Amino acid sequence: MLTVIAVAGVLGPVGFTAHRIFGRVRAFSAERARTRTLRSIVDAFSRELGVGAFPVDAAGHALDAADDTRGAGRELVEKLAVEVRRVRLGAQPGSGSSPHIDADVTRLLAVWASSTRHGTALGRLMDRLRADLDARLTHLSHTSSALAGARLTETILLLLPFGALALGQSMGLNPGAFLVCNVLGVLLLVVGVLMGCAGALWTESLTVTVLGGVGRRAGPSPLDAARLLDLFAESLASGLPVSLAWHVAATCGDVDDAVRRVAALLALGAGAEAWEPLRDDPHLGPVAGLAESGSRNGARLADGVRAQATRLRAEAADAALAGAERVLVVVAAPLTLCFLPAFVLVGLIPLVVGFAGI
Repeated sequence: MLTVIAVAGVLGPVGFTAHRIFGRVRAFSAERARTRTLRSIVDAFSRELGVGAFPVDAAGHALDAADDTRGAGRELVEKLAVEVRRVRLGAQPGSGSSPHIDADVTRLLAVWASSTRHGTALGRLMDRLRADLDARLTHLSHTSSALAGARLTETILLLLPFGALALGQSMGLNPGAFLVCNVLGVLLLVVGVLMGCAGALWTESLTVTVLGGVGRRAGPSPLDAARLLDLFAESLASGLPVSLAWHVAATCGDVDDAVRRVAALLALGAGAEAWEPLRDDPHLGPVAGLAESGSRNGARLADGVRAQATRLRAEAADAALAGAERVLVVVAAPLTLCFLPAFVLVGLIPLVVGFAGI
């Protein structure tokens, strides 16, 4: 009976932990594949636009170039192919799209639709989207390196108790029998395994948090703000008034309430006061200040908006690199509070009990 309890107490937590970690590994791999595929599509799309192709033809040629993609990238190509066929039949890009379509694809289609309706420079916007995808691939590369280091540390620490048990068995102390056939041993085994699994999950959570998230990050990011500012700047450069240009940018992506309030106030004819909701925003605040000044003195906004978008992309790259460098520091908490106690409970105490029995 004790052996059954011991086996169940080990397999349950270990299975759950392995499922969570390997699930994140698979999701991370799929995210990298999708990002690489979308980057190649956007790059080909931009090149086709650069030689004068119509957008729908450029998109079709870009998808043909990515037709041999496999896995998660293939799914992305198929979704985009459906959208391109709808556009060929006369639909607006992104109108009536599936709710399960990727956020990046939704943004691409929204930018395309905006260019169709308002004449914004689609080629330049595709170039900026390609730069964002390059930045995401760099972030994912840093993430992969940091996660590999953290998981290697986890693996070494989790193997230490097994090394101690193997040493005890080779010395004839029989710590394995103590852990599965003794009430105290079973208790130590279950608690130690639970602490080791908690440490692994805690390390994974801390790593993802320090890196700013893996894949879809929660909350607004500098890159999200930079993409909004790109569309705002190109809309201004195409001759749209400030109120319409901001409305175009605010409707081409998932934005927060403050951005929508500014769009609504500008549509109602408010002046400098319309930018008040964004004055304290860490990413869009400088642009709100420029827009307030522009509404009073007529200063040009597009160059300043582009400069802020460039600064935000630099900040995002710096944050990704800094997060990767902090990973091994944050692993110290689960190391001290979970892995080392688990080693003591499962590895050292059975050895001490074996020596005492001798």
